[in-house]
Amino acid sequence: MTLHQQVRDFFAINGTRPKKRLGQHFLTNPDVLALILEAGEVADTDTVIEIGAGLGCLTAALAARAKQVIAVEVDALLYAALEAQFSANSHIRLIHADILKLDFDALLKPATRPKVIANLPYHITTPILWKFLAHHEQIDSCVLMMQKEVAERMVASPGGKDYGALTIGISYYAEAALIAMLSPDNFYPPPKVESALLKLTMRDAPPVAVDDEEFFFHIVRTAFRMRRKMLKNALASGKFAASDALTSAFEALDISPQRRAETLDIAEFAALANLLAR
Repeated sequence: MTLHQQVRDFFAINGTRPKKRLGQHFLTNPDVLALILEAGEVADTDTVIEIGAGLGCLTAALAARAKQVIAVEVDALLYAALEAQFSANSHIRLIHADILKLDFDALLKPATRPKVIANLPYHITTPILWKFLAHHEQIDSCVLMMQKEVAERMVASPGGKDYGALTIGISYYAEAALIAMLSPDNFYPPPKVESALLKLTMRDAPPVAVDDEEFFFHIVRTAFRMRRKMLKNALASGKFAASDALTSAFEALDISPQRRAETLDIAEFAALANLLAR
């Protein structure tokens, strides 16, 4: 029986359908499962946190390789199926919870730099990503399935429409690598968008020196929130500094105030934030 048939039969037997509100799209291509395992580079000394364990296809494959799998699932029906399948497996710890409400410190503390593998609900991908980044020091790497457009934003280069605050945040904390693009027919039910598999390898140190990280990201978010405005006008509206102070900072760094946020690389944002924070 194929993975596609297994998923369809499960919902038919239980008289229900995948929940749209939870963004449920189940991966049914075994070749992609193999690709995820390869990208994750899971060894028998690793702890893996799987977010959105679903019906446990990937969970079982991870447990065969890892020291421990911590599988998080929010859906009660799916969680019950996981319990029935894995309750006797000492390599698997099941958690019934919403990942956005879960205490990440408590989740990550027992493990030594775990690896995260997830088929992310597409409608909450960005807040989950920021949660991962906030705990970058505790995580080794992440292999994530997400909407193609979000993945493209994460690996974008300065100057394009995909480049933004998320791009800067990702590059500050991690190295991002696009593994594969996937059509909707790899999932059941098929999503209305294309998907991408992406790997984040957390950095030991940021690629730029920042004096105040909170201020740095505040600058970045403000600049991109008004990305159609010239940089000077966007930052002036954020009330970071008086107009003449902004002008002086741009002159000192040889950054034209007429430029827009999408044209600055991470080093230029860092230099600007450091100067304005003094």
